Amino acid sequence: MQPDEHVPFQQDVAEAGQGLSHASWTARLDLRFEPDPQGGAGASVANQVATRLRHRHEGPLRIQKALYPEGASPCHAVIVHPPGGIAGGDRLDVRIDSRPGSHGLVTTPSAAKWYGSAADHPAFQSVHILLDGALEWLPQETIVFNRAEVRSDILVRAGSDASMIGWDHLIFGRRACGESFQQGDFRQSVRIEIDGRVAWHDRLVLLGADALFDSPIGLRGHHAFATLWALLPAAAHWTESAVEALRAESPAVAWTVLHERLLVGRILANPLELKPLMARAWSALRPPVIGKPAVAPRLWAT
Repeated sequence: MQPDEHVPFQQDVAEAGQGLSHASWTARLDLRFEPDPQGGAGASVANQVATRLRHRHEGPLRIQKALYPEGASPCHAVIVHPPGGIAGGDRLDVRIDSRPGSHGLVTTPSAAKWYGSAADHPAFQSVHILLDGALEWLPQETIVFNRAEVRSDILVRAGSDASMIGWDHLIFGRRACGESFQQGDFRQSVRIEIDGRVAWHDRLVLLGADALFDSPIGLRGHHAFATLWALLPAAAHWTESAVEALRAESPAVAWTVLHERLLVGRILANPLELKPLMARAWSALRPPVIGKPAVAPRLWAT
């Protein structure tokens, strides 16, 4: 498998769309999880191959620290974005290379925020994952402010030995302070390729005050929802009994098998209810997908 070409960065100064001058941020973070046969943090655990994280960054997108709360592996990586939010003209680019025999878990310390901007000045984020090991992509929620102009791209290219649990958790507007998503344009692509073939490509377009928010075939009055996906290694496949067990364990999730190795789930719920529902689903998924019991990152409890 060949890594995807990196998207070039552009720097400019533009209007943030709310009457303030905003110097656009461009940032890139490259992560590589690889097995360490020499051992590392937590290597005292018998018969456990350590995972080492190598990383580099450009701009305000960094790894806070590599943590090993479960022993030698997985490596827990916490992505930090010091500006705290993504405004018009910003470009964030995360590239993850998960090597065979490695296990990484990536999360964030707090919610991501897409700020309002001018209609002709969107913000961009891409997450491209080259997956040959085990990976858990578990960022905290994303809040889409009113007037946000968003272009988001998540791409996973998985090999035969790859396994993964990932999620995406979106909240539109800040209802607690009386703000709803009345203006703006949110566009997202989530694509998973398995052995070079597209197994799932989900495209989402939501405009401010979109009828889909209230439609019975859309979000049914909700302004928050989550998508989860679980990819088994090639030696395994999703059986009807395994999916039924997940449905019993996580009844709030609508699970669908889209490929013999790929399971996708959707949740519509109140924002305060979404996070515990997602954590419960992840706890049920981790043993069959990753082969480990669920050990939640400490950040989730803060």
